[in-house]
Amino acid sequence: MTTPVIGAGPSAVLRAALQLYPEPYRRERGEELAEVFADTTAAGGRLAVAREVLGLAVYGLRVRLGLTGATAAGRLLAVVAPMLAGAVAGATLVAWLTTAHRIANLLSWDDSYGAYFSSFCPPVAAVLLLVAGLLGRWTAVRGSALVLGAVGLYNLADAVWSSSFDLWWSGYIAMATLPLVLAALLLAAAPTDLLPRPGLRTAGLVLASGAVGGLLEAAQSWDDTTFPLDLVWFVVMLVVPLLLTFAGLRGRVAPTAAGVAALVLAGPGCLFNIWRGSGGVSQLLPAVGPSVAALVLVAVAVHRFGRSEAAGASGAIGAVHGPA
Repeated sequence: MTTPVIGAGPSAVLRAALQLYPEPYRRERGEELAEVFADTTAAGGRLAVAREVLGLAVYGLRVRLGLTGATAAGRLLAVVAPMLAGAVAGATLVAWLTTAHRIANLLSWDDSYGAYFSSFCPPVAAVLLLVAGLLGRWTAVRGSALVLGAVGLYNLADAVWSSSFDLWWSGYIAMATLPLVLAALLLAAAPTDLLPRPGLRTAGLVLASGAVGGLLEAAQSWDDTTFPLDLVWFVVMLVVPLLLTFAGLRGRVAPTAAGVAALVLAGPGCLFNIWRGSGGVSQLLPAVGPSVAALVLVAVAVHRFGRSEAAGASGAIGAVHGPA
């Protein structure tokens, strides 16, 4: 591959960006990418060069991670995106409304800018996320989700550091913050060219997901510190979405996407509540092994049944049409 010389700085940065692509992809299309880069930045300044390099680097990561529109993972994330946008917005607003009395109490003695920002940034970002999702504005969706994810990551890091890495307190805060971080990452990873267009169908899916997200947030009772916890309920909320993702083994994208969205939203809270309700990891181990084995057997059965069903369908088609 020949990299065009367009100044020492840009040429070196371009080579670094191209290194993010898998080697077979670089061999096949590296020269083409370099030529397009040279053409698009020939009359541009440093800002244009930086923008093109960033675009090349981001797409290189997508190709390397298998998150383009041509991959199954990319197609799945595009279907998950409107579900996640609505669900995260609904869950964030429900969590804020149910703790409004605590926020009011906090602001009654702490009127600093930081207190107001931490209190009102999440609901404002959630409203913007919901509106952007309803309108199908995916750049705004990603921006709002990244704000929520950044706030969640900061709160989680602060909890871990301030508690001297206390597992209980870190997990307690992670119930509310990890879903925001995971959702931001998945929305950012979804291929832009496959995201649904604005319309009534997209708006309806986002709105329905918002309602489901709010219900899931309320059902988790993540702020309940009383004992004993209803462990069966948390196991059900964890296992049912996980089983839905097994539909992906048979090429069913929609139920898989619903399972992924539910796991992102409820998974951290369910795992933490199962852990704290059972008395720790040592108490969980006797049940975890058989449960994982059962899930693996179900996955294998679903995969094999899907293959045999597909083979039977292709055989039936061949019998109807006869030899070519």
